[in-house]
Amino acid sequence: MKKDYYDVLGIGKSASPDDIKKAYRGKAKQYHPDMNRDNKQEAAEKFKEVSEAYEVLIDPQKRQLYDQYGHDGVSQTFKGGGFTWDDFTHFDDLQDILGNLFGGSIFEDVFGFTGRSRGQQRARKGGDIHVILKVSLEEIANSAKKQFKINRYEGCSSCGGKGGTDFAACSQCGGRGQVRTQSRSFFGTFTSVSPCPSCKGSGQVIKTPCSKCGATGRIRKSRTIEIKTPRGVANGQYIVLRGEGHYGQGGKGSIIVQFEEKPHEYFERQGYNLYIRMFTPYSKLIGGGSIEVPSLNGKQERIKVSKGSSAPEIIRVKGKGMPRPDGGHGDLFVELDLKPLKSTDRNLGKIIDELKRYEGEPTPRPRAK
Repeated sequence: MKKDYYDVLGIGKSASPDDIKKAYRGKAKQYHPDMNRDNKQEAAEKFKEVSEAYEVLIDPQKRQLYDQYGHDGVSQTFKGGGFTWDDFTHFDDLQDILGNLFGGSIFEDVFGFTGRSRGQQRARKGGDIHVILKVSLEEIANSAKKQFKINRYEGCSSCGGKGGTDFAACSQCGGRGQVRTQSRSFFGTFTSVSPCPSCKGSGQVIKTPCSKCGATGRIRKSRTIEIKTPRGVANGQYIVLRGEGHYGQGGKGSIIVQFEEKPHEYFERQGYNLYIRMFTPYSKLIGGGSIEVPSLNGKQERIKVSKGSSAPEIIRVKGKGMPRPDGGHGDLFVELDLKPLKSTDRNLGKIIDELKRYEGEPTPRPRAK
């Protein structure tokens, strides 16, 4: 079982971003493999663990998902469903924290990056889009289709999302993507490695920038997205539409759709059960019969009322509640309440006076044993 991210960094749930960064600074130095030469493998695993916690808690959106849904909430934001170094987006923070105090490049020695020139940064993935979608109980019960509009960055069609059509190695960093600076102090000479400011760590510069997107490789567009409301989805739950978010040269982000349940005029939902209060005529309570109760499919549900029913009294109707994801249904609970009389007809007064002869006087109700 994965450890709580707050426990991993040794902080409380109310920690500020500065608290989180300070805690990560200490943990990163503590578990850096070069500080644990006798047990590098275990240290590297701990280093990755604290970095995963930092990746989630320092990001406001990921932190909110984690606080609401735990590890399951943020696993959707990782490419493979679980954290890898490819998901770490705060290498600049890590470089600021560690620099080259331990010798060598932390990007290469610790993370073992391969497949690109020495020091080059991986192209950034497009950001996620968070949408809050309001849905009614009827839409949830019937898996209704819903549409919503978004504004997202999409790949530029003129340059294929690259920002231009002609590239050359960056002259400032020589195509390495990094620049090194040295400083001297009482303790000796230190080397600092940082992304090249000219090429932003890519190792390449655009010789012929795209005029359509301004060399950014993407253009903002308005889109209408249609989804099917998940069966029985509850307030606060969400789905992830992978690859439907913002475009980035490292891949597309996702759309995270969080559902907000609208209050209903008659029904109250508790889990997969539905509760409704029905004003019922006194004659129906005494003589029995049936009443029609609204349902979420637009039809009326006929409910049997037993003779001598009281008010309030609850009737449970199995299988008539909200649909479950597994195909079943919750239950419907109908609370019978006495319907007030509003008529001013003189004959009604005579009927009530006659009724009093049969009702008798008020009596205490015995407690259930």
